[in-house]
Amino acid sequence: MDKSVAYDVLVAERKACNRCLGLSNPAAIEDGRFDSPEVGPWSRWQGGLNATVMLIGQDWGDVRYFVKHAGVEGPRNPTNEALRELIGLLGIDIGEPPINTRRDAIAFFTNAILCLKDGGLQAKVQDAWFSNCQDFLRRQIEIVSPKILVCLGERAWRSVVTTFQIRPGVFREAVNDPDGVVLPNGTRAFACYHCGRRIQNTHRPFPAQQIDWRRMNRFL
Repeated sequence: MDKSVAYDVLVAERKACNRCLGLSNPAAIEDGRFDSPEVGPWSRWQGGLNATVMLIGQDWGDVRYFVKHAGVEGPRNPTNEALRELIGLLGIDIGEPPINTRRDAIAFFTNAILCLKDGGLQAKVQDAWFSNCQDFLRRQIEIVSPKILVCLGERAWRSVVTTFQIRPGVFREAVNDPDGVVLPNGTRAFACYHCGRRIQNTHRPFPAQQIDWRRMNRFL
């Protein structure tokens, strides 16, 4: 099946999904006025179906943030600025958000949980939400089939490798692994810490994260 067709089928299934209690589908929020023909809000920034580099985050945000920002990322967000700098170490300039098209975007951004929680950006997530989204996650990876897959945070890492029946191991050891893990489709997945300020200040300072990202260059 053509990539665009397979992706459109996946998006249609996401829009119709209601299997997770406690999450709101973007298609159901304010009658879908802020939803898009992408699999999730993050893919509106970078949604290149032929991308060399793909990023998987934990989840995009909550319903309030989605409505406030009309379903897209805003410019000058500190986390996004850090992310732009990190992916720039791979020789990729993604530009500022909010919108790029799947035809010309040079990366692909998505999340292990596609629908939106309530209670703030730091609200707790449930294990069932990751499990329910695993089929969507695997299909995205197989459709895009990037050379490099960057997993931002432990939950994103665990979601990716377990959907391919690979044991995730200890997260810090995975971050320190110079070779990553090769998935069955040939994509090489790497574990990275999230680049938000809180994680920089508590778990992985930004200079260490820069080193983590540079290890991927020899595989591009």
